[in-house]
Amino acid sequence: MMNQFVSRSIGSAIPVKRWSRLLELLVVWLMLLLSLPLGLVFAFIIKLQDGGPVFYRGTRLGKNRAPFTLYKFRTLVPDAESIIGAKLLDPSQKLVTPFGQFLRDTHLDELPQVWCVIKGDMALIGPRPERPAVYEKMCKEIPFYDHRFRVAPGILGYSQLFTPHGTDKRIRSFIDNVYINRRHLRGDLLFFLRANLVLSQRLLRQCWRLLRNTGGRIVHGQQWSERRHTRRYKPRRARVQLQCQPPIQGHIVNITYDAMLVALSHPLTDTSQELEMVLTKHFVRGARFRTKLCRVQGRVIDSRAMPQEPHCYLVEIAEATPLNRYFLSKYFMG
Repeated sequence: MMNQFVSRSIGSAIPVKRWSRLLELLVVWLMLLLSLPLGLVFAFIIKLQDGGPVFYRGTRLGKNRAPFTLYKFRTLVPDAESIIGAKLLDPSQKLVTPFGQFLRDTHLDELPQVWCVIKGDMALIGPRPERPAVYEKMCKEIPFYDHRFRVAPGILGYSQLFTPHGTDKRIRSFIDNVYINRRHLRGDLLFFLRANLVLSQRLLRQCWRLLRNTGGRIVHGQQWSERRHTRRYKPRRARVQLQCQPPIQGHIVNITYDAMLVALSHPLTDTSQELEMVLTKHFVRGARFRTKLCRVQGRVIDSRAMPQEPHCYLVEIAEATPLNRYFLSKYFMG
């Protein structure tokens, strides 16, 4: 279904340039001048953190699959790329530095790429560039993935901004291909403004989290560090339904990428069997009430009764499909 939709969307259209080069250069030079003081602060913190290099330089595939050098503020430990190889970063590898996590969450590690736009290797808006090794191993066989190479890669991209880290490449490719064939100057300007709004919100949120965690470490010491080692999310209006006979309803107390704490309306008769669950999230967007579903599998690893919730269970979870992994990250851990 997705491949047919992308095929109709792509057709035989040839992408046309949507940003005037003069306008693009004007914007990136302004970004460079405004971000220079912030970049100097970031460089000082990165160097002070572990003494490693400030910038990461890596080879990426650009327009017409031509390789170029991409620049970012370093967010991983030195030599992390040799450890990761031709794979996506796994959160369990713990290669992200403390300050690097802040930069990744706010996308401020991408600021040095304005130089790539000035050089002409990248554009301001477009699909994100890909590592050659990842392309050969994970992306080459994805239908219509090569369509992205008909345009220059961008600092800002729809799939990058609106999908979480680790989203399946097929989903990101679908989003990028639809954008490429529906783009226009007015849409790019609106996206640029919206992207700045979203990134500003993320920056404020991450600054507050950083201040809160710093205060917690000062007050509680090592106990706070251990408690906050894995980030827990508390989704609002998130329900869970166990696919059993009869179905058991409940809600999500908190959730991580590996497990979630659920409060059920009735106790489980057999905690050793594998669970089939449907997660439901209700939210309002654009004055409309929306619902998202996510199907996951799991098994109970602990029972934790609480005064208000007597039937609480800690469940180790695994997403059924890459699309469900995307829904889980996007709507339940956003």
